[in-house]
Amino acid sequence: MSFLLFAAAKWILAGAVVGAVATTALVTFWDKIREWLTHTAANAVEKAFGYKAREKMFKAIAKIDRAVDIVRNKTTIYTKKDELDTHFLKTDIVAECSAYEIESDVLEEIRKKGELIQEFKYTT
Repeated sequence: MSFLLFAAAKWILAGAVVGAVATTALVTFWDKIREWLTHTAANAVEKAFGYKAREKMFKAIAKIDRAVDIVRNKTTIYTKKDELDTHFLKTDIVAECSAYEIESDVLEEIRKKGELIQEFKYTT
């Protein structure tokens, strides 16, 4: 009985790891995947199944794109109340605008570095 529980737990953990890796890959490479889907794959779908199938494919891509934007628009901020504090306060913030409304130079810096770090110093 305990062997079955151990095996089931191992498969659940493996599934969670595979899911996390797949999600990370999708979010990281989504721009390239979306570009390929909207051009190369969409042309093939249109040739094989017609224009209506291509339209349905674009709608599905748009839904996935909105979900990826939600994942990307999350920011984590670490702050201290005082410089002498030993612990940080963690705050998660969700952006109010989509990635298409952000200035291009900010997006370019995020693409180059993988993240945008801004440090603030509060003086009294």
